[in-house]
Formats: sequence, structure tokens, C-alpha cells
Amino acid sequence: MENLTYNNRLNKVFQLLIEISRGNFSYRLERTDKQDELEALSAIVNIVAEEIKDSFLHQGYVNMHDSYMHLVQMIFFLDKNFRMVYINQDVTKLLHWKKIELLDLPLVNLLEKESIKKWVNFTKALKSDQAFEKNMRLVFRTKSDLQLPAYCKIVNLPQKGYSTPSYMLISSDIVRNTEIQERKLQSKILKQIRRPRPKHLIEEKSFLNVSDLETFRAIGTYLKNNLDKNAPSLKELAHEFGTNEYKLKRGFKELFGMTVFQFLKNERLRNAHIWVKGSNEPFKRIARQNGFKNATHFSREFKARYGYTPRDLRANS
Repeated sequence: MENLTYNNRLNKVFQLLIEISRGNFSYRLERTDKQDELEALSAIVNIVAEEIKDSFLHQGYVNMHDSYMHLVQMIFFLDKNFRMVYINQDVTKLLHWKKIELLDLPLVNLLEKESIKKWVNFTKALKSDQAFEKNMRLVFRTKSDLQLPAYCKIVNLPQKGYSTPSYMLISSDIVRNTEIQERKLQSKILKQIRRPRPKHLIEEKSFLNVSDLETFRAIGTYLKNNLDKNAPSLKELAHEFGTNEYKLKRGFKELFGMTVFQFLKNERLRNAHIWVKGSNEPFKRIARQNGFKNATHFSREFKARYGYTPRDLRANS
């Protein structure tokens, strides 16, 4: 029985590696309380998938018009009892369930245990006449028991003219345009083939170990979750996460390809871009929510990054 459990866990690692090789970086492995090498491997594979996806997210808004595109991935229509009455094709594609297997089932059947608690608490607190739009991070389960974390928006639908669906849940993501990426890779390989190789190559070792990866990734997550706040100094940030300033500067740049403050500025502009394009919020409020001094400073930095102003983007969205 123990060997069977171990083999099932190992198969899930292989499945996630296959998804990564296909360019799907959104899936994760469920963590267990076991203290073995396979659990350590699962943690590392999850970190790798997370970092690759983060890398694409950062690059996605540097070359957002050719290398990447923003897509709505999953759409669920739910009845008053939160059962699925409609799902789009991306739901079946990403979660690997057939439509007939999901329709009329509660959405909670697709969630992992922590998300089940969050979803149940959320639905219990709802009032039938309450109008709302709620953002929530949920973790879905695929048919092969991989996990798919997703940032979702849940809205209630007007009942007049909608006899069955009562709620809509959507998630979105940025995905890679593989054709363009393949052309870039081909060009890079051809350049390497034509370039004369030096006689003696010195292998440069990475500055980071697994513990460092987790620390700097946690710092990146902290910065992304606090875009509206004044940036702490490198010394304060290093102290907060149990490292030192030198290691933070060098290691963070090796992991993310940019300094801490470049990373923070990129995240602020990326998030602001989404707000400008997808909402009618005043630019002054968007600037404040993303850590810019004022709307003028925000507009100047925005144009320097994207080549057009927030006003231009909204006018053409």
C-alpha cells in the first residue's frame, strides 16, 4: 500500500513535468506532511513552475503585443445552489474533465481542501439579494489530481431574464504565443552555431540554493501583494526575510533578472496596466493603489514603459 502511494505521488510529479514541457506553467503538486525525498522534489518542482510562470508574466508586459496574449481561461455559470450549469471549453481543457462529468455538480467538487473551506464560508455568508463582485484565489483539482491555482472573480447575475444561472465565476491568465517563441529560439540557436567557441569555457555556478529560492520568491510575492505601500529599504527587506543586503541584491537579480526596485516598478506598472484597461477607475486612484506619488508621475512612468499614456490605452480599449 505504501509503495502504491509513493508511485502515485511520483506519477503526479511526472505529470507536472510533462505539463511544464508543453508550456503549461499553472499547475502545481499537492503538498503532503511526509518528510521524504519525493516531498522535497515536489516542493522544488512547484517552485520551478512558479518561477517560470512569473518570468513569463514579467516578460509578458515587456513584449505584450507579440510574445504573449491575455486570455479568459475558465468560465463557470452557477445556479443558486452553486452547481455548474455551463462551463466553457477551457474548463475541460485545463482541468481534463469532460463537460458531461461536471454539469449539475457543485463547484466545490473541483476544489482542493483549503479552497473548499474558503468557498463554503463565502457562499454561506451570501445573501440572496446581495449584489457583489468578489475576487478570490481558489485552487482547482484536475482529473489527474494536479492542482491549478487561479485568481477568480465571482459575480452574481441579474435574475430577470436569467432563469437558471445565478452566479458567474471567471479566471484569467497570460499564456505564451509558442510560434513567436519558437522563432526566437531558432534564431538564438543559429547564432550560437555560427559563433566561434572559446577554447576554455569556465562554468559559472549559481549563487542560489533551494532555501534562497524560497526566500527570494517569498520577497517577490510580498512586493506584489503590497504595491500600494512605500517600498522598504533593502536593509529592512533583508532583515524581514532573514537574509542580508548583499545576498538579497545579488540573489534577487539572479533569480528574477532585475533588481528589487526594478521588479517592484515593473509589477506596479503591470498591475496598473490591467486596471487602466479593465476598469473605469480614475487614474489618480489607480496611481495611488499602485504606489505612485500622483497621477502625473504615474502617467510619465507608464508612457516610458509602454510607449503610450494611460489615457491612450483606455481610449482604445
